[in-house]
Amino acid sequence: MVQTKTVISAVFFLTVLALVIEFFSPPQQKTSSAIMQSFVSSATSETTSHPTETFTAPPSAKTINDAFKKAGKEFYPEDEITAVPDPSLGLGSLITVKRAMPITLTDGKKKFVIRTWASDLAGLLNESQIKLGDEDKINPSPITTLKPNLKVTITRVARSHVTEIDTIEYKTIVENNFYEYVGTEKVVTAGKNGEIEKRYLIIRIDGEIASKTLVSSKVIKPSVTKKVIRGALKRVTARCQKYVDWAVDASLKNGINPNDLLYRMFKESSCTPTSVAAAGYQGLLQYDPSLWVSLSAKAGYPGASIWDAKAQIYTTAWAWANGHRRRWPIP
Repeated sequence: MVQTKTVISAVFFLTVLALVIEFFSPPQQKTSSAIMQSFVSSATSETTSHPTETFTAPPSAKTINDAFKKAGKEFYPEDEITAVPDPSLGLGSLITVKRAMPITLTDGKKKFVIRTWASDLAGLLNESQIKLGDEDKINPSPITTLKPNLKVTITRVARSHVTEIDTIEYKTIVENNFYEYVGTEKVVTAGKNGEIEKRYLIIRIDGEIASKTLVSSKVIKPSVTKKVIRGALKRVTARCQKYVDWAVDASLKNGINPNDLLYRMFKESSCTPTSVAAAGYQGLLQYDPSLWVSLSAKAGYPGASIWDAKAQIYTTAWAWANGHRRRWPIP
């Protein structure tokens, strides 16, 4: 606010009047002096909050801005300024400036100085048209009385919802196929990634994300599991080859690994159904004759010959699945 006055300041008039009364009044009647002193005392607080400066500007200063510049004084448009006479007359001027109160304000990440005539913080916010959101925080309180260079901080809190699309990685299932040799592989079903929609609540403080909370999620495109059939049968010697189909079938029916059964056939008799060990064990998987009679009957082959290769394979698979595995070395 710039107020240019071309008449003698009322301040000077009051001062001169007070001095005249003081000079001519008798000692016991200096009431005007007392009134003047009371006036000055009551204005102390106002002077502290809004100090007044007086300086002269040379005739070459033809504008208020130029007057401040030539006098080396800071010019702020919020101040109250009186110039006698008007600088535009080119006679030189007596400048009186009453300063607006400087308040340092940090609003979010912005920091600046506001010069105000408000008496409290609420008035400053209203004067500067600074709005506070429902969740914004201000320090100190809006009812705080303003003082020069008071520091005010506004923390901006904002809530928003965002939606993100994430990828659902497909899974891979591998199934062993003991009817195919190790090294073969077939993709039965190709895998495909899916998509899931996620909705988050975002809370930002002064523009920075302070928290991100998942509110809801929805699969918008399910993933497709990749299915692979992989050969799991280990290769055997030519002598054992003729028994592979029986060994695989018997093992899968009883839930055991065909490779273990084929390996044990090779180790026990080199896949020879008529093999007889020195200790008296007989057949493809080397049975004690009495044990053979017992287990073969339980396995569904009662009366089968101990030299019967198929009967020994299916009986052994059943025996391993039913608690008799320890009778043979592992694997």
